Amino acid sequence: MTEDTLTKYFSAWWAILFVFLSFNLIPIPFALLIASLGDWVYQNPVLVDMNYLGQVKLHPIADNLTSIFSMTALIAFIIWRMKKRNIDLKDLGSLNVKQKDVFFGTLLLALFIALEEIYMWILGIEMPEGFITFMLSEPIILGLISVVIIAPVAEEFLFRGFLYSQLKRTKLGAWGAVGLSSFLWTIIHFQYELLILFVLFIFGIFLGYIRMAYRSLSLPIILHAINNAFAFIIAYLFY
Repeated sequence: MTEDTLTKYFSAWWAILFVFLSFNLIPIPFALLIASLGDWVYQNPVLVDMNYLGQVKLHPIADNLTSIFSMTALIAFIIWRMKKRNIDLKDLGSLNVKQKDVFFGTLLLALFIALEEIYMWILGIEMPEGFITFMLSEPIILGLISVVIIAPVAEEFLFRGFLYSQLKRTKLGAWGAVGLSSFLWTIIHFQYELLILFVLFIFGIFLGYIRMAYRSLSLPIILHAINNAFAFIIAYLFY
């Protein structure tokens, strides 16, 4: 194995480790900081079924604020490190997007959502009740920002941008990078049951394909945000 190949594989494994450590460790100092704001951040606690972990008490205000600030800080840190190393942000995917690409991508997303709803209807799967309760807890604006803005931007930046770009450089190639980054993205949603995780994995493949085919990071972010906004509206209107 050549030195260049070793460097590529080291970078890829480092990227995987960095993403998972970041998701688990970076929120901690922000959670402590937000806790210092007072008891009001712990209002309206909800019990959420975390699958294998059982029921866990969450605090919508504190948890959403932690997510918003920690994920924003993580993205800012990666951008800062890239600039320090003279790495172009476009290496993670183009930030420009054409209207026709958004239109066509939205049509594909609509088809995916339709097939997803059929799949869930046949198997009798419903949107997790605990997740709905958490997402729609007061103040609802925090759930909206966290689910529709922060989650799509942070997750696509990390998995379809940073992680995909590192994995693609290895022998996995583009399709292998799509598959592995989608699998790893699915793992961070371990709180859901297996049948829902399967849907998330396919959705990850879809977003990864969009990233690969259009060489764009903005487009999967937009489609992810549209998908989450649709889920938010459905939860708000019907649950």
